[in-house]
Amino acid sequence: MEKNDALSRRSFIKASGMAALGAAALGLAGCGPKPAQNAANDAATSVADISWDEEYDVIVVGAGAAGLATAAALATEGEGLTTLLLEKGSTPTGSGNSPVCSGSFHITDDPSNFALYVKSLVEGFTSTPVSMYETYAQGAAENWEWLTGLGMLESDVKVTPQAGKAEYFEIEHSDAFSKCQFKSDNADRPKHISVFLSEFLDQHEDAVTRLTNAPLTALVQDPETRAVLGGVYEKGGKSVFVKARRGVVMTCGGFENDPEMLQDYLSFERMHAAGATMNTGDGHRICSKLGASMWHMNSFAGAWSNGISIDGEKMMAYRSLKKAQGIVVGINGRRFYQEWEGTTMFAPGEEGPLELHYGCRHGHQNFGGDWRCLPLPPKQWFVFDSEGLKYSAYLGANSTSNTLQNQTEKSENDPSIDPVADGYAYTATSIEELAAQIEVPVDELVNTVNRWNASCDNGEDEQFHRPADQLAPVRTPPFYAIECIPEVLNTDGGPRRNEKAQIIDVDGEPIPNLYSSGEFGSIWASKYQGSGNITECMVFGRIAARELIAKE
Repeated sequence: MEKNDALSRRSFIKASGMAALGAAALGLAGCGPKPAQNAANDAATSVADISWDEEYDVIVVGAGAAGLATAAALATEGEGLTTLLLEKGSTPTGSGNSPVCSGSFHITDDPSNFALYVKSLVEGFTSTPVSMYETYAQGAAENWEWLTGLGMLESDVKVTPQAGKAEYFEIEHSDAFSKCQFKSDNADRPKHISVFLSEFLDQHEDAVTRLTNAPLTALVQDPETRAVLGGVYEKGGKSVFVKARRGVVMTCGGFENDPEMLQDYLSFERMHAAGATMNTGDGHRICSKLGASMWHMNSFAGAWSNGISIDGEKMMAYRSLKKAQGIVVGINGRRFYQEWEGTTMFAPGEEGPLELHYGCRHGHQNFGGDWRCLPLPPKQWFVFDSEGLKYSAYLGANSTSNTLQNQTEKSENDPSIDPVADGYAYTATSIEELAAQIEVPVDELVNTVNRWNASCDNGEDEQFHRPADQLAPVRTPPFYAIECIPEVLNTDGGPRRNEKAQIIDVDGEPIPNLYSSGEFGSIWASKYQGSGNITECMVFGRIAARELIAKE
């Protein structure tokens, strides 16, 4: 009873785990934060009792592209405001998706038509105000000038107009924007936008304090006004109470590394995160305790599947398989979807309507004429033959050669590549023997392979309409099978935000002093345009910064 009383008195502290802060929480192993740096704060029972260890004008939580962009805007436009940028991981550019993604972003000189294109991707998803996409497009129109104002050189980036190359090139106004990406061969210049923004902040240490290995564990909210007053983060084994005089911006990414949230919101029994390493939904739980409304919780970039070792201990590197060189079957030995995961992004598109096209666009595939993320089963088998291996069905150590631009090409593999020796594949001299090894019904797998080979001979995949130039028979022994599980690049769900980057509560009202940017409650609700996440990191990061700067 005493513990419950203590927790109820401390309800102004909104922690990420099951417990509030302080001594009362310490008995909950693995759930409660560390003891307070200032012992007096362990006994605080009201906001007035807090003895703040530190004070800043703004706290930014998460050092990915969204956090870096928010801090950069505060540093350049804040006229002396101080910012604390907290990062849970050990790297100053974050441990989420930003540092491992391509880092490309959108620019436009036609924001009105760009907004029409982006709104078309949402279609009937009416719970997201269309004004959010207009705000996004207007922000994209500002990206070039903003970045060059921070020191980006025109020669730093490659600019690719999206006419005929947009992810959904079939939709009207898909030519209204361009994609920009820092050049990977830049000499003595940043090769990625996260690096560029991080190096910019290195020059503004007077305005922005950057901490790594400093996870946010709680927000402090005034129980009467509902205003967020600050937060608590862990550093050096202690809980540090930090006041935010103007507000907090949550830029802490998605929940790709939280198995429970992946099951609850995406309905995947198991799923591998291709990029982020520490996105475990901490911020989602903290903001839930403040009454934040959640949106887009089932929206994500994925799922395709990738190989897992026979012993279940290791995943293959991203894009290690070229599925066009074989077929994918379920535990019943049957094909179950259009498993060719080649992309039509960033390449001239086919003629004809979107509803008749095929391919994989950030995990979205043609499903009944619409483009949806498919609910892939937890266990699948990629089956191919010796000819498939010859043409890079499994790339192994050479996986980095498989890019968005060439993964649909038929390229000869390094003959030393061996998926069996690497611990990923079963092999057999007959399909019957292979079926027995992977424990699928023998007759079903034999029938599936025979039917597939006939389709290849006829030049038409009658089951799932794989493109005619992406059909590879499975008939030349030895045969191979690699177990695959679903893979996700990033999730989009999180606290609902408005056009001012404010986090909205379940009653539709902004939570005072609380903002967000990036994949933490992303605007993407349906089909996704590649490079859109980094773009919104900058757009809503700037908006949040400017809203906070405008406060008195």
